[in-house]
Amino acid sequence: MHPVTRRSLGLAMLGVGTALALVGCTAAPTPAPPPTRLPVVVDGVARWVAPGTTLGEAAHTFALEPRPGRLLSVSGRVLDPASRPGALLLNGIGAPDSTELTAGDVLVTQDGSDRVEGTRRVTIELSRGQPGNPQYSLATRRMREVERVGRSSGEIVSTRYHPVGGLDVPRAVALTFDDGPWPGSTRAILRVLRRHHVRATFFMIGRNVRRWPAIARDVVRAGMVVGNHSWDHPGRPMFAKLGPHRLHTELAHASRALRDVGVTDPYLFRPPGGSWDPGVLREAARQGLRVVNWNVDPEDWLPGRSAKEVVHAVLSHVGPGSIVDLHDGGGNQRATIRALRTMIERIRRMGLRLVAIPR
Repeated sequence: MHPVTRRSLGLAMLGVGTALALVGCTAAPTPAPPPTRLPVVVDGVARWVAPGTTLGEAAHTFALEPRPGRLLSVSGRVLDPASRPGALLLNGIGAPDSTELTAGDVLVTQDGSDRVEGTRRVTIELSRGQPGNPQYSLATRRMREVERVGRSSGEIVSTRYHPVGGLDVPRAVALTFDDGPWPGSTRAILRVLRRHHVRATFFMIGRNVRRWPAIARDVVRAGMVVGNHSWDHPGRPMFAKLGPHRLHTELAHASRALRDVGVTDPYLFRPPGGSWDPGVLREAARQGLRVVNWNVDPEDWLPGRSAKEVVHAVLSHVGPGSIVDLHDGGGNQRATIRALRTMIERIRRMGLRLVAIPR
């Protein structure tokens, strides 16, 4: 064996030390530094937050304020602007504000949903007899009014009438005159009515009222009932085919013109041509108007119609409760003016009163 020299021993010890150093490096690596920012997604946008940031702190930093849901009335009016609170979701679920965020978390603001109030049913027994709507005669009957209203607002969604008992038919007739006021004919008809102490109903066109307000005021001062006959009497398309905005303005503008000549509270509406549908009834009701048509039509507006033909057409159909459709405007109404005195006298001989259409 070779003797161990000091030099060889030193080299051996150096090798052992090197090996131990390498083993130590493999067993305990140097730790990586902590991250300075964490990636998160906020309402679909990539963001960064500091480690330890809580959900509540992130909501403040990024101004995450979910909109609350509103409580709406049946007409769309806001009853409660914060009926249902919104939510801030963390990874699709609710979480406490104190929750610390981690890399890759997804934050989403979820607005509260709007909701419409519920409805309730209100039933009213009407004590007085009620006419139809639309009204075709003076006959009335006791009715039960059934309203569907907003549970919180009380706004009316729908109104229906259910008859209770039989018809009450008065021994009366209503003469009505459409399309005025009109120069010449309206005042001529008014003179006949006043001479014979007849109270009648005039359905006036708003545009004509604006054009001849003095004539309209004469009718009002004479104690006649004055109703709404639309603003400008549209004929094409039929009145019931008009859109909601046009329907509203036709009624509203005409009522405004009537109020300007002294009709304090218009309550009757006759659609041009008698054209109506549920939409017309609803709009009229919203404006406080009842739709009135007729059941006796002598077609006095036809060109060449004679006074004798007008009288015959009325008397052959008139009876208790009749509403007669005549015209004071829209053209030459000489036949109607000449027929009026005879109509009045003969209707009275039948034992029938002549009345204006009541409220």
